[in-house]
Amino acid sequence: MLKKLWKYELMATGRIFLPLFAALLVVSIINRLFSSLGMTAPSVIGIVLSVIIIIGICVLTLILTLQRFRNNLLSSEGYLMMTLPVSTDSIILSKLFTASIWNIASFVIVVISILIMALSGISIPEIIENIRVFFSQITMPPATHVVIYTIEALVAIILSLFSGILLLYTCMSLSMLVNKRRGLFTFGAFIVITTAMQTVFVVVGAIGAAVGIYDLFNTSALSEFMQIQLVIFVVIVAEAATCFVFYYITRYMLKNRLNLQ
Repeated sequence: MLKKLWKYELMATGRIFLPLFAALLVVSIINRLFSSLGMTAPSVIGIVLSVIIIIGICVLTLILTLQRFRNNLLSSEGYLMMTLPVSTDSIILSKLFTASIWNIASFVIVVISILIMALSGISIPEIIENIRVFFSQITMPPATHVVIYTIEALVAIILSLFSGILLLYTCMSLSMLVNKRRGLFTFGAFIVITTAMQTVFVVVGAIGAAVGIYDLFNTSALSEFMQIQLVIFVVIVAEAATCFVFYYITRYMLKNRLNLQ
């Protein structure tokens, strides 16, 4: 059932995102063509239009992340959604995975469009040569370490993305505790939670410094690779714990404190 919900979410949101992605890429390609031909005025107009579309994609990604969750689960539509023969976990995960996909897709498309416009006048062979020169001037770690770093970085990025989206879901879910001005309550919950998280990180960091835990990074007993692994491990565990807490709060509110408008 999770697969069906996920498919429905992708189709419903894809009707909005895909035309915007296509428009941005088309405008970027046309803008590069104008720039290559030395047509200044059309090129400037194309850049302005591209910037507007990029801003629109970023804003729309955030709005749809909020809107799809709020409208489908916390408004009158929630009466229908919650009567479906699906688990609360499937509903939350379908929203989470869809929002994550579009966040990643938006980032990738924006980067590609910027590269298309910024790399006018630079050939592909020149780019490859510059990359080769860059890597030839730095000391690369062993190939196995590179693979491990890449996997860990991807895991950390995905967990960070999940954490950010689940934070928004948590704030909106907590708004069910009140009957009026839920938008204001959601914003207030976001401020309180983010402030509390920053405070916890500062306190934990201060405690770690006080007990000398950071001396582990200066000891000769640990290699540079192991020191990096220790840092990455702490980051991943912290992100995973944050995801778990936000997911549990959202799930609890939807299962036990459902208060639809």
